[in-house]
Amino acid sequence: MLMKRLLAVLAFASLLPSAALADIELFGTTPLLNAVQAGDAQKVNELLTRKESADFADYEGKSALMYAANSGQEEIVDILLRHRADPDARDSLGNTALIYAAMQGQAEIIQALARAKARPDIENRRGLTPLMAAAGKGQLSAVQALLDAGADPALRDYTGRTALMWAEWNRHAQVVRLLKKAGVRE
Repeated sequence: MLMKRLLAVLAFASLLPSAALADIELFGTTPLLNAVQAGDAQKVNELLTRKESADFADYEGKSALMYAANSGQEEIVDILLRHRADPDARDSLGNTALIYAAMQGQAEIIQALARAKARPDIENRRGLTPLMAAAGKGQLSAVQALLDAGADPALRDYTGRTALMWAEWNRHAQVVRLLKKAGVRE
């Protein structure tokens, strides 16, 4: 497995100009991903101003925007979106930045992604939508932000569960009440 990754990185690196090779490390990280993970908004902006790709992803397909959304870095999310990061990019599991923000209850980031035209109903490989993820984790403010963004509460995952069912299954009474108040029925 490790050998396959190494060969993939080397094959990819051979297609790049030699100056770009210095920016890629063994497992597909770049200075941009490192700056996002460190929470260094100034460095992120500097790198993107120098024409770094806002959409470069690591070996799992996780983009800088996904890392920032997952860790609640609103300023960095805004910077990435200003530099045209794809709000609907998917990682190897089919997750988007919106799903990561939803799982962590990042309502402000959900709103920023919605303003950037992120599609609220993109499903991951298990058929899970951002609304289902937020409801299943009991993320009340994220559920409200997703409903405000137009998320469809009637969608079902591959097991047939809706967002309401996820909230009920995990005993998140406040989320259940919010969804029912919004007119959601099983």
